[in-house]
Amino acid sequence: MKAAIFAVAALAAATYPGACARAEQKPANEENTVAIPPANWLFVQTADSMTFKGATLTLKGVAPQTIMFSDRPERLTGDAPTAKFVSFWTSGKSDFEKDPPNATLSVNVDGKTHLSVIELTDPQIKGDTLTYTVKVLGDAPPAAGQEATLFIDWWYGPGWGPRHYWGPGPWGPWRGGACWRGPYGGLHCRPAWAW
Repeated sequence: MKAAIFAVAALAAATYPGACARAEQKPANEENTVAIPPANWLFVQTADSMTFKGATLTLKGVAPQTIMFSDRPERLTGDAPTAKFVSFWTSGKSDFEKDPPNATLSVNVDGKTHLSVIELTDPQIKGDTLTYTVKVLGDAPPAAGQEATLFIDWWYGPGWGPRHYWGPGPWGPWRGGACWRGPYGGLHCRPAWAW
C-alpha cells in the first residue's frame, strides 16, 4: 500500500508543473464544478535542496504549490499554494497541530536516494524557504541534499458544501472550494482555503 501511495505521489510530483499551470485559474463555467467529496488527502511538497540540523528540516527553493491527492475510489487530485497550506496547519477539527502528520522525505545525496520517516510540526515559510520541526521516526535525514520531495501523511477533508464554491463560507475552512473535470476525466479540486 505504501509503495502504491509513493508511486502515485511521485507521478503527481513529476507532473506538477503542467497540473498546476492548468489549475491556476478557476473553471470558466462554475456550472461544470461539483462539490468536493469527503476524502483522505495526502500532500506532496518539492524543493531544490534541503538541510537538516538538530530538529529543523529546511527546504530551500520549495515549489509554490503543494500537490494534493486521494486514494480510491475517485482518486482526486488538487493543489494549494504552499503558503496557504502552512497557514491551514492549525485549522479544522483535527488539524495538524493537534495531530502532527508523519511524512517521508526523499532526497538525492551524491546521486543516491535517501529516505527518512519523520513527524512534522511547526511549519514556517519565508519566501521560498520552508522549515519544519521534526521528530525522527526512522533513519535520520542527511545533513544536506538536493531534489527533496516530502510526502505528507493523510488529512481527512470532509465534503465541502455544494454551490458554495469559492468562499470560505459559514461552515469552516474546509467548506467551499470545488472540483472540476480535467482533460483526462479525473476530478481536480481546490478547497476554499487554497484561494
